[in-house]
Amino acid sequence: MILNSLKNYLDFNIVNPSIKYLSLVAFCTGLLLSYFYTVLVILQKYAGYSEFIIGVVASFGPLGLIFAGFFATKLLKRIGFYKIILISATINGICIILMLVFFNPINLSIFFFIGGMMGGLTWMTMDTWVNVVSDNSNRGKSIGLYNSSVTTGLAMGPLIVGIFGTSGPIPLIVCFLLVTLKIVTIFSIKRFIKKVLFPNQSSKMKFSILTISPFVFFAIFCAGIEDSSFLALFPAFMINDFFTDKQIGLYIFIGGIFGVLCQPFIGALSDNFNKRIIIFLLLFSHICWLMLLNFSNSNPYLIIFALMISGFASTSLYTVTLAYLGERINVTDIAFATSLFIIIYELGEYLGPIIVGFNMSIYGNSGFIYTLSSFVIVCIIFGIIRSLFKKNEN
Repeated sequence: MILNSLKNYLDFNIVNPSIKYLSLVAFCTGLLLSYFYTVLVILQKYAGYSEFIIGVVASFGPLGLIFAGFFATKLLKRIGFYKIILISATINGICIILMLVFFNPINLSIFFFIGGMMGGLTWMTMDTWVNVVSDNSNRGKSIGLYNSSVTTGLAMGPLIVGIFGTSGPIPLIVCFLLVTLKIVTIFSIKRFIKKVLFPNQSSKMKFSILTISPFVFFAIFCAGIEDSSFLALFPAFMINDFFTDKQIGLYIFIGGIFGVLCQPFIGALSDNFNKRIIIFLLLFSHICWLMLLNFSNSNPYLIIFALMISGFASTSLYTVTLAYLGERINVTDIAFATSLFIIIYELGEYLGPIIVGFNMSIYGNSGFIYTLSSFVIVCIIFGIIRSLFKKNEN
């Protein structure tokens, strides 16, 4: 009986088939980005760049994503889903190759901005797709499956670093192969994606959507700060503690793959339980992993355990908040609501590396831990106050 209940709980046959094909592109996207980000931070650190410079360079990617959010909906309506992801993936791949060839802070910043803008178009249209072809009975499972594919790729990227390292021409060769793989994958799913009728979307920019659930938008803002600071600066954190590039890649992979394994469960859970409470639990999990990292004293086992909690918390927070938004928005507004959701997330991703990198340059690794903890604590307090006001209104 227990096994049958679990099987029904994790039954993903109700998920729209197009999401399964879209998840293949999402996997390749995550694989390319996580490998590239990990390598780039390590190469910058080895080149003698400070954490502040690394953070400023990384912030140009989210800045491009924010810019893309203001015209993604109109572009989706004009040229369609498939052309957006194909064109943006190609340009983004070219930017990644150019960054490794012309390696200096100014070029990195310029290509990060262009690549971020293209990546934002891909990301916003894919997230919109998942929400549009789902309903309130399967949205959590759909986003969980899709997000599992992204995070599987994100977890596998550092593993490649852990196996091959970052010496010589290896990063350039691997990035070229991964860019090619992603573009080939997009070509391969064309016939499956075009079978789905995409409903007309409102082209109005309804910023009033922010008032529907400000706690959710604040939570995703903090998630952006946490995620981008981790990608941009955690390898530098580990280098400061004298870990090697291969160790860094392996540890991040273990934490990321644990987050992947949790996604089907967290997605199904969010379809059956109060999403607001789940968001609170995930925010507390962020505090837990940072405090555990703080007291790890460079113990590899404690660091790995902390990264497992981080992988679970960061990946799940995005899944649950996006599902929560999707169930509260009219289908005609989902494209803009999703773009706005990502704009807020990317605003956090833009500010995170700059603020955390600045504090790391002054306070060392403790600047990483306490800056991220402070943002999460403020978010939790805001959520509690907001919940109390809602209770009084009811």
